[in-house]
Amino acid sequence: MNSKLLLYFLFFSTIGSSQAQLLVSENKRYLTTEDGKPFYWLGDTGWGLLQMPNRDELKKYLKTRADQGFTVIHCAAVHINPFVKPSLANAFGDRAFKNDDINDPAITPGSDPNDPEAYDYWDHIDFVVDQAAQEGLQLLFLPVFGTVEGDAYNFISVDNAYDYGLFIGNRYKDKSNLIWCIGGDVLADNDLKKQVWNELARGINMGVAGNDDYTETLMTFHTRGGHSSSMFFPDALWLDFNLLQTWASYNKIYDVVTADYLKQPVKPILHGEGAYEDGPEYPTKPITPHIIRKQVYWAMFAGGMHTYGNSNVWSFGTNEEYVSQDWQEAVNSPGAEDLTISRSFFESVDWFTMNPDQSPLVTSHDDPAKRLVAMSSDNHSKLIVYLPEGGEVELDLSEMTDGNKTVIWFDPRNGNKKSVVSQTNNSRLVVEAPSSWEDAILIIENK
Repeated sequence: MNSKLLLYFLFFSTIGSSQAQLLVSENKRYLTTEDGKPFYWLGDTGWGLLQMPNRDELKKYLKTRADQGFTVIHCAAVHINPFVKPSLANAFGDRAFKNDDINDPAITPGSDPNDPEAYDYWDHIDFVVDQAAQEGLQLLFLPVFGTVEGDAYNFISVDNAYDYGLFIGNRYKDKSNLIWCIGGDVLADNDLKKQVWNELARGINMGVAGNDDYTETLMTFHTRGGHSSSMFFPDALWLDFNLLQTWASYNKIYDVVTADYLKQPVKPILHGEGAYEDGPEYPTKPITPHIIRKQVYWAMFAGGMHTYGNSNVWSFGTNEEYVSQDWQEAVNSPGAEDLTISRSFFESVDWFTMNPDQSPLVTSHDDPAKRLVAMSSDNHSKLIVYLPEGGEVELDLSEMTDGNKTVIWFDPRNGNKKSVVSQTNNSRLVVEAPSSWEDAILIIENK
């Protein structure tokens, strides 16, 4: 860990790890802790976390991600797809259900990890949830993942979804670091599918709260790439924030997050999956740290939250087709380190007080890979601009309040800053990013 990342680690390690249920902010634009403090979402897709790593491995993974400043890990209680192997079981050979019946969980007496006959599939999930809480991490928790494949809707259906939701909601009702996520890479594109997920959500809520009031469960829906939960459940009482996925179309992130940002009713937005670092499956490969940075800044500048992924990490080595490096080494990838810096940047500018604002941009690009984006503070005393490919930008500063301004370049690769000559209250500004930078952020503030 270099000296700059060490400083970020020391900063993040001072943040309390006590857990309480997250809430939606009063303005419905982001999440907060129970005491009203804005919650910075920096997610990692650890889809196989509850099945694949052993206890020591998962402790190391969770601690590493917490030290890097991540706040949320995506994971699924049950996988019924071929990407996390074995399906409906974990690496210890324990099955999730008896005879693979979703309403007959394979639960044994006792929970001693040294006794294989006592320590069952669900005991291990209990352990992981508690370990995440100890590291101050929230879990985006999917009861089931992978129903898009084959005849999986014969596995979870309108007839059994409520009862399964009731079981899993009741089991984890006292775990305050869970964010419930319905679906799992699926489309709810007909009434029958929607009914399945509505029933699962209703069962979870009844298991957690014991009633039909959804205020005690924070919940969203995970859909397939190129779609958003807002397409299928715009008015669902259980859906607290929208989740969208872009997959290889990461150059569209700003536009699709903006589309949800403008929808009614207003809800927080999570860019839940884009292109994974090192991912060989994308037609736009290679997925470099530069592309990883573009994704988080485009999502955040559009008013959303962001989750990262690494193709070597998410399956914890089981999806061999996508693996180019041991997952325990890949957790310290350059892209993950760049996201540590991105969190430090956004917290330094009080991201929750900033609003998407393209009006100051005089410069524009037809190439979506060079999409310039901007945010301004509520009182227009601060403006930040992201230049994904560096270069020159011309800005109209007429909306900024009067007074001298400071202009600073921020390097998203390392957190370095470079001042520009102090500006007077000029209404136009033309500046060029340092030529050696891949991308750059411009920070303009009234003195």
